[in-house]
Amino acid sequence: MLVFDPMPIGENAYQLSEVTFNDALKVSAIGKQLNEKRISAFLGYSIGNMNQPLNMTAQERYFLMLKYAEKQTNTLISVNIDFSKCFKSCLSWKNDISEQGVTVRQLTGAETEYLEAHCVNAAEWIACLLAFQIKYENHEQLGHFPDRSTTDLLFKQQFAKRLNFLKALPQSEFNLIYLDYQKLNSQLFTHIELSVNNEGFVVRRGADDAPLRFRPSTCFIGIIKELDESFA
Repeated sequence: MLVFDPMPIGENAYQLSEVTFNDALKVSAIGKQLNEKRISAFLGYSIGNMNQPLNMTAQERYFLMLKYAEKQTNTLISVNIDFSKCFKSCLSWKNDISEQGVTVRQLTGAETEYLEAHCVNAAEWIACLLAFQIKYENHEQLGHFPDRSTTDLLFKQQFAKRLNFLKALPQSEFNLIYLDYQKLNSQLFTHIELSVNNEGFVVRRGADDAPLRFRPSTCFIGIIKELDESFA
């Protein structure tokens, strides 16, 4: 049985527990292409709260999944992945960061699931990340974040309005916003560093290692792993 120490991240402390056989089956039943949805389910069963992973940041979600996989690897199995290269020095946690009127905030789990359901390539992921995460002081279109405390419908309407504005920008203007985003977002990565490719999030490792496309199936063992790998 896997036993985890509490994992503090900012003001939160997460307590993982080993996922049961039945819960692993439920995660495996989710389509492989829905990696973020699988992460939400896996963490929900491990923590004992199915809603909490949706409110976590993307960084917290991947950090906890990697810690689970690292613990399992060290305890039960041996895989050819050095998870230690994924972890940063755990600097002081930041929910957002501002500089010269530009603010970038962390992405939530619910937002990662939305991106996964609607984006088909890295370019779309990047545009949507900007729509969710960046704002400019006194900017007519980007002056306010989509309001996470409002209704789901209104939140998505606010997001869509920002996204449509960004997609209609000339390439040069869009790129300037992306450079602002990249500069500040990189400073939010205190525990692990994420980027995106055409499939979704990848975890950046050392300079000599390719980014890792982490999947919850890494945490499956035995018959569940065999069954999951047999599915198309």
